[in-house]
Amino acid sequence: MKTHPLTGVLGTQVTEIDLLNLNESQIAELHEAICVHQVVVIPDQSLSPEEQTEFSHLLGPYSPVPFVEPIPGYPEVIKIIKKESEAEAFNFGGVWHSDFSFLEIPPAFTVLHALDVPLTGGDTVWTSNSAAYEALDDKSKEKFETITCIHSASASYSPKQQTLHSALTGMDIRTSTTAEETQEHPLVCRHPVTGTKSLFFNGTYVRGLTGAGINTSEDEVNLLMWLHNWTTHVRFTFRHRWSNGDVVIWDNRSTQHVAINDYPGQHRELNRTTVAGETPSV
Repeated sequence: MKTHPLTGVLGTQVTEIDLLNLNESQIAELHEAICVHQVVVIPDQSLSPEEQTEFSHLLGPYSPVPFVEPIPGYPEVIKIIKKESEAEAFNFGGVWHSDFSFLEIPPAFTVLHALDVPLTGGDTVWTSNSAAYEALDDKSKEKFETITCIHSASASYSPKQQTLHSALTGMDIRTSTTAEETQEHPLVCRHPVTGTKSLFFNGTYVRGLTGAGINTSEDEVNLLMWLHNWTTHVRFTFRHRWSNGDVVIWDNRSTQHVAINDYPGQHRELNRTTVAGETPSV
């Protein structure tokens, strides 16, 4: 297998690899590449839902997927689909987020396999939260070490959002009052493999902050907005133009991402699996 970096910050393409026929050395090398490069693009693959599940297990155990029902017969696979007729519908994943960061143990990796993507549009953009941390001045790094983020799925999966999700008729998304539950994680976390520190932050699921310098609701709102603008700055990002057969794997512990909703009247369909992580820690 060969790797070809895609930007100077994050992202690499891996070629000369068949995900259906990996030896132990290749699995270890691929795992390391995902942790180091944060996003790995593998073109020209063809995985059935069963094969994608088996491949995901090579990277680690299954991570639960709340609120989204899986493909019938494949409990670890969800289908991300927006039909041609749903031009005005919400775009699943269309806000900056790190997958299910509101869980006590968020997923480490997400595996997304493109089955039928638009001729134009429908790109995904990732940002490196570790690069965003490294670019901070020392005073900010010291301050952020003391801050805790309050994560919640309330902005995405509370019952008031059901009408929005139901517009995607090819997906079965079931909102719940459990989305109002909260989970605390440190703002600054250390990657368990690389040892690199990152800002474990995303503007969708982080609904509150506590810690040094946060004395009023205004302080909290201002820092939330600053963190969102800082971590999603273009200099930390990589944008991928999908092709059918692409498998993209990313590390949720050091990135966040957004799916661009710019393909009205076109079909976009991908299968997704997730790989378990660990409790975020400093």
